[in-house]
Amino acid sequence: MRIIICCSQGMSSSIFVRALRKEIKEQNLDYTVASIGIYELSKYIEKADFVLLAPQVKYAFKEISEMSKGYNIPTVLINEKDYGIMNAKSILKNIHI
Repeated sequence: MRIIICCSQGMSSSIFVRALRKEIKEQNLDYTVASIGIYELSKYIEKADFVLLAPQVKYAFKEISEMSKGYNIPTVLINEKDYGIMNAKSILKNIHI
């Protein structure tokens, strides 16, 4: 599964990607994860199976959900607490395809 994490510019989400990759490896999952800025999503959405939205761009959740729905790709808004403490295990529980 290919997961894209979006934040305002892809910087804070790149830190979160490291935590996710570590958890993915520990759970022996066949997932890849990339971080991008919210305004780059339209370029890469076709390559994703799942979109995670960082809490700081929750204002764009409706717009992103509509875009990803057109590609039949689920979108989940990451909980602020989980994002803040880098709780990758909790985030992975929210991913269902």
